[in-house]
Amino acid sequence: MLVLPATVLIALMMVYPTLQTVWFSLSTVRLPTFQTTFVGLANFANILTDPAIGAGQLVQRTIEWVAGTVLLRFALGFVAALVFNAKVRGTAWMRVLVVLPWTMPSVVSANLWRWILQSDVGVLDQTLKGWGLTRLAHNWLGDPHTALPAVMVAYSWAGFPFIMLLILAGLQGVPVEQYEAGAVDGANWWQLFRFITVPAVRGVLAIALILETVQAVNSFDTLTVMTGGGPANATQTWSLAIYRAGFTDYNFGAASALSVLMFLAAVTLLVIYSAANRASQAQPAPR
Repeated sequence: MLVLPATVLIALMMVYPTLQTVWFSLSTVRLPTFQTTFVGLANFANILTDPAIGAGQLVQRTIEWVAGTVLLRFALGFVAALVFNAKVRGTAWMRVLVVLPWTMPSVVSANLWRWILQSDVGVLDQTLKGWGLTRLAHNWLGDPHTALPAVMVAYSWAGFPFIMLLILAGLQGVPVEQYEAGAVDGANWWQLFRFITVPAVRGVLAIALILETVQAVNSFDTLTVMTGGGPANATQTWSLAIYRAGFTDYNFGAASALSVLMFLAAVTLLVIYSAANRASQAQPAPR
């Protein structure tokens, strides 16, 4: 009886919407009454074959987006954590500045980067022109070849401090005596990093990888504010396709089918990663 209110709340907030989404994915939904007619897997067949959706290219862009942003965030976060963990003089005040992008609302940071990357009055192109590098100035968000990498940079800039804080917390828990003992045994910097630093933060990295992957798959606001999925759908990922199908085309059946497919893909990736992580932890540590 004590946990019954929480159980009912969870069922209303999580279980029911999930089941309703699954039912919508198997039905045609008539608006505004939301009357449904069961059609089986017709919605899934339509989204996989509809050239307007372009499921193959949509999956490719989503994979590129997730892999690129997660890799870039981890690279920036790991380097920043190593720098701040070195306890170099003058870096204490820099920690506050580095964390600022993470505390900034995503819509604000997206608008900031959109202003920086504008082709006419953008800070980046104006700076390049002022330095005499006019040939490097470019319409970064208007070119299908550079739009997605540009948004990746903006998205990674806003989120890498979170990775830095997680890794830095793990690094500060490593006893200094381990590094001193390794140095006495003749280990170089790479061996110290590989056999002491990486194992010490492996658990933190696993948690951060799961969180960042889920967040990248579900990312919506930065892409919407900066490009809206354009130009020519060059930055349209799976989450934007769901929004467009549901709230632009008002096709709730297709939007629900896309949502179910994204959920299944995320669960599959999580299962594969968990199995691989358990297998790696079961291996004996190198001598």
